[in-house]
Amino acid sequence: MIGRRDRAMIAIGYDTLCRRSELVCLRLEDLTRLSDGGAKILVRRAKNDQFGDGRWGYLSAVALARLDEWVAAAAIHEGPILRAVIGGHLQAKGLLSVAISRRLKAAAQRAGVPAPTTAALSSHSMRVGAAQDLMTAGKSLLQIMSAGGWTSVNVVGRYVGEADWNVWV
Repeated sequence: MIGRRDRAMIAIGYDTLCRRSELVCLRLEDLTRLSDGGAKILVRRAKNDQFGDGRWGYLSAVALARLDEWVAAAAIHEGPILRAVIGGHLQAKGLLSVAISRRLKAAAQRAGVPAPTTAALSSHSMRVGAAQDLMTAGKSLLQIMSAGGWTSVNVVGRYVGEADWNVWV
């Protein structure tokens, strides 16, 4: 159960570029399946969304498959998508945001990621990595800002500033 949840968490976090506080607030009833095999999900509120307008996060077919696997195994029909599993029992409340980094590091350890890399991971790693990958894939700064819900060019510029530019050469 935990592995399924963590795989879904990582895929959703990466695809939606959600902050940890946004990720743990995602609700199953806010998911809309798309004809391309992916989905969109409403990110109800963000740090820089003073009025609570929300934004749409997009899930690839791969991320949606991982989400579906978790939701089916956990028998979730509504409410928070990411939930704690304690002693093999699914909790009704959503996962706490402080747990995201721990879960990411635990998943990296299980996957055999080297210890120094695992130690450097944080809940923001999915957001930063996805922004950098979008930049190296040729997406514009405005497209990246839209995908991650950024309102400041300076902030997203810092995120993508250390992308692997060797792919351009």
